[in-house]
Amino acid sequence: MSEISKGTERSTKCQEHQILHGRLRADTKVYVDATRRLESCKQEDFEETYEAAESARLAFLRARKALALHVVAHKCER
Repeated sequence: MSEISKGTERSTKCQEHQILHGRLRADTKVYVDATRRLESCKQEDFEETYEAAESARLAFLRARKALALHVVAHKCER
């Protein structure tokens, strides 16, 4: 198998990795934005803002775990 076909095969096999990595990046951004809102929210909005930040944190953790599991299962980096 040539180097070109190996590279093509690898990128095709790891399309899921790209998707999971993109999801992790997006969830990270949402989480960071949510924590920033939490720092500056009014006291009366704290509970609702906190719940949004906690949901964002959990989504980030799920995305991170999904990517880590994919890397272990497929032994790929990208």
